[in-house]
Amino acid sequence: MIGRAGNFFEEHVEKIVLLLVGILCMWLLISYVLLSPNKVVYKGEKLSPGEIDLRVQQDAEKLEFSLGEKPKPPPPYESQVKRFVQKIAAAVDVNAINWPLPIYSSADIRDKRRYHIPQIGEVSDVDAEHIRAVAQIPVSRPEGAGGGREEMIEVNDIDLVTVEAKFDVESLRANFYESFAGDKVPMESRDPCLARPIFAEVQLHRQELLDDGRWGDWQIVPRTQIDRRRQMFDVEKDFRALPPGGIKVRLLQFDDPMVMADLLQPDVYQIASPREEWFPPFLHRRFVEWRKAEEAELKRKAVEAAREAEQKRREEELEQRLEERRGGSQDPRFGPGGGRYGGYGAMEGIPGAYSSGRGTVGRSRDSLLGSRGGRYGDRGPMDRVKEREKELEEEKERLAKQRETERRALIEGIYDEFESVLLTGQADITRLVAPLTFWAQDDTVEPGKSYRYRIRLGVFNPIAGTSQFADQDSQLKNQVILWSGFSDITEKIEIPKKVYFFALNIQEAAKIVTVQVSKYLLGYWHSRDFPVRQGEVIGKVVELADAKSRSVESLRITSAAEPGASLATEPQSIDYGTGAVLVDAIAVNDWLSGAENRMYARHYYDMLYTPNGVIIERMPIKQKFWPADLQAAFSRIRELQDQPREPLRGPSPGLRTGRRGRHRILKFEFTPPEPQSEGDDTGTRERPGRRPRV
Repeated sequence: MIGRAGNFFEEHVEKIVLLLVGILCMWLLISYVLLSPNKVVYKGEKLSPGEIDLRVQQDAEKLEFSLGEKPKPPPPYESQVKRFVQKIAAAVDVNAINWPLPIYSSADIRDKRRYHIPQIGEVSDVDAEHIRAVAQIPVSRPEGAGGGREEMIEVNDIDLVTVEAKFDVESLRANFYESFAGDKVPMESRDPCLARPIFAEVQLHRQELLDDGRWGDWQIVPRTQIDRRRQMFDVEKDFRALPPGGIKVRLLQFDDPMVMADLLQPDVYQIASPREEWFPPFLHRRFVEWRKAEEAELKRKAVEAAREAEQKRREEELEQRLEERRGGSQDPRFGPGGGRYGGYGAMEGIPGAYSSGRGTVGRSRDSLLGSRGGRYGDRGPMDRVKEREKELEEEKERLAKQRETERRALIEGIYDEFESVLLTGQADITRLVAPLTFWAQDDTVEPGKSYRYRIRLGVFNPIAGTSQFADQDSQLKNQVILWSGFSDITEKIEIPKKVYFFALNIQEAAKIVTVQVSKYLLGYWHSRDFPVRQGEVIGKVVELADAKSRSVESLRITSAAEPGASLATEPQSIDYGTGAVLVDAIAVNDWLSGAENRMYARHYYDMLYTPNGVIIERMPIKQKFWPADLQAAFSRIRELQDQPREPLRGPSPGLRTGRRGRHRILKFEFTPPEPQSEGDDTGTRERPGRRPRV
């Protein structure tokens, strides 16, 4: 038997081992997988990893659902009078005292508030104007060897369009008060904090005139590059996209007089041009008129000074010739003085005779003409003429002083009116009674294009993201900004080109066209003639050997430069490149209608050129064959080139310092410029002339 049993275990030992291993694996599966000991306590319960994920998901869904529900009312207030009386334990009759009791409320009052959204109003008196000048553009220079950053100022040309408008802040304030704290709002819902309007954005739109004559789509114009709060003023329009803090943080940020001033009247580029200044459009036009009147007065003074100088020169020449005649005569009849009657010596014995410094001889004026209008009076006609001349001279000086005072008062009035509408950042803008003047600027315009603009004003929606809207305004729940109506569309603003070229002449045999290229650079026009052959590019870089300035087309100085310091105006090189290539010059024969319906035959050449290698355009050669707009541009450039080159103005304090800082009254002087010859070494085409220096 023993042998058989031993044989059984020996024969089935591997099956027994497999059975034991299977039992062990089942135990491990049940103990550590199905019945895992790795449980986490969550809200008083032990949960496995699989269960805790499900429980957390369920709790998150409940929380999300509860966020959309109304808050549950707090439990009813339980009176604590008995406990209060027991704690006092006084000898007086507590029941006879009317103790103040807490207000009993079964629900939060804020949940019941409902407001109508106020009307923002309309923007009025929109106006737009373009100015081209040299401006001081702040830039940052990369860190130097010392590890610091030095602020730099780049002086360069800029085209700037300013759009201004007016807005009735008093009506806006009244509308907000009526919506959030007025008589029509229930007493428990009135909130003076919500009744204060806070401006959020000034939005400028523009359209571009397309080549086919149609206007393009409206586009939002970004704030200028020098706006120090540019990122801050880029507010999300949807409440759900606001960063942490929501609308309340934005209200706190913008509820500052200086921030509102920067939003509604942003800082402008500092103008470096000596005869230009920035003002809002309604004042800049008056400034231009004053500047023209000032220049006209300077021209008049220059003409008078030149006339007086010429008269003085002629008198000196006449005096010199008379002196030569008196000293050079040897006739004994004329005496040593050279005059017919002896000058100073020959007439000494004649009573009442005299001789002037110019050799005139005769009796005394008083003895011959009299002095009281008669032949022998005390005062004669010559005295009255002298007195009349003196009176005229005094009247002339008085009128000149009066004109000077009027011009001074005019420019002072412009500055004073500008300061009256300028927001200083110290007063509460929402308390303004007069219409608010605000503006926006576009520094992204391109030369040669035309634009038109419209503008509107935005105010923060103080209850955005809440359920406090009236039923008819519920669609504005997520709208952060409440907009005013758009202003009227402005007139078309044309941005002049900065580069022109004119076909002046042609060598017909060689087909070499003489082309004048004119470029606007650092506030002035520069012109140069280039002989161009077929296939050659019109214009190139020209070095100015006599220039005493920088070798770049834009100047850079440190912001620490002395305020009001003058800057150089002439670069050492000018890039006259146009990118256009001369294709050919072809002869043209046509007829032109003239007076009395007569036809005139014309023979001239057309210059064919391509600006981009795809389109071929044509221009008549010689000025008399040009179209009217090209002739006007040529004449205008020739006129502007007569202006003397003046140093640019250096850095100055900020805009909001007023007339004594940023805006300073321009002072004019009249100094006739030296005549310049045609085609001088500087490459500029100048015409001789006498213009006042400003």
